[in-house]
Amino acid sequence: MKMKNFLKLKRSLNSQAGFSLIEIIIVVAIIGTLMGIIVARISGGNDQAKSGITDTKAYTLQSKLIQYQLAVGKYPTSAQGLQALTTNPGTPIASADDLTDGWGNPFDYKLTAKGPLITSNGAEGTPNSAGSLCYLNGKKADCKTIDAGATN
Repeated sequence: MKMKNFLKLKRSLNSQAGFSLIEIIIVVAIIGTLMGIIVARISGGNDQAKSGITDTKAYTLQSKLIQYQLAVGKYPTSAQGLQALTTNPGTPIASADDLTDGWGNPFDYKLTAKGPLITSNGAEGTPNSAGSLCYLNGKKADCKTIDAGATN
């Protein structure tokens, strides 16, 4: 009697071994969805990190512009640009790396009536794009609302 029960149990286990095609498809779909979410978050996080680096570099540039103003007596003109910080008489205040944003693009600089305006063209590298970042007098500003009338 024990042998009959064992054989019945063995047959029922054999008939249920393995996964059905539907189960495999569902598992693959779940794994694919999770991978898509993870990749999207990782790539989006990369842009956020570069934006943070750009913020830090822009704030540092503002302090270097103040150092330049103290040494020379005025901010660099728009025509001189940020390159004036690397060619300061005496000791250069900034290096070439300081003049690029988190994406490796050069910062734009204008001396406006409101003060120094530093602009990053963002990930696109295109002026006035949706991803542009603006800093006026060391504060992050909305690029669309800035009146960038240059003073020289």
